[in-house]
Amino acid sequence: MRILLAFENSLSRDFAQNHLAQNHLVAADHGLVIMTAASLAEALVLANEAPGLDVVALDLQMPDMQGLQGLRRFRRECRHRVPVAVMDSRSDTVSIADLTAAGASGFLPYSLGPEAFLGALRLLAAGERYIPVDMMKMPPPLSIDLTRREHDVLAGLRGGLSNRDIARSLSLSEVTVKHHIKSLRGKLGARNRLHAVCRANELQIR
Repeated sequence: MRILLAFENSLSRDFAQNHLAQNHLVAADHGLVIMTAASLAEALVLANEAPGLDVVALDLQMPDMQGLQGLRRFRRECRHRVPVAVMDSRSDTVSIADLTAAGASGFLPYSLGPEAFLGALRLLAAGERYIPVDMMKMPPPLSIDLTRREHDVLAGLRGGLSNRDIARSLSLSEVTVKHHIKSLRGKLGARNRLHAVCRANELQIR
């Protein structure tokens, strides 16, 4: 199994290279290869050069990740189809819906022990998903603060209106409407207009 782990913390990279590779669980897995990267950019270079990569895990705390935007960038720029999980210290920083929308195969908290961590990676490499139990039980995220105009534009999106129709109904320019939609997408973590409506419904934003 060929694994690529991208950690912001150098101690985590050393742990991956040394302790994980020597763990007794991999004693019989002589084909195990663990590669590490210190940034998303470095991870992309390694992923595009490494033949037969089985699974990738990206630390959300890397400076160039910018949250799940980094995962989306990895999905766009990686030439190979490979399962990708994200790592973070807390499981309440992202929702399962956001992970799925960004194309993640799972979430790996820092608290996982070596055996559990390697087990999760094997599961991901086999095409399965890995979501911690406590994440499945997380309460709904807090409501997101939208401006009055963003609520108005959201109502137009829910009604299936075009930018032009929304602009006409609110006496705004289309450029201003596009600005509000971009802001909405950013606050909701949405890929497009339809996803923004779905995220707003999920978060019970009225």
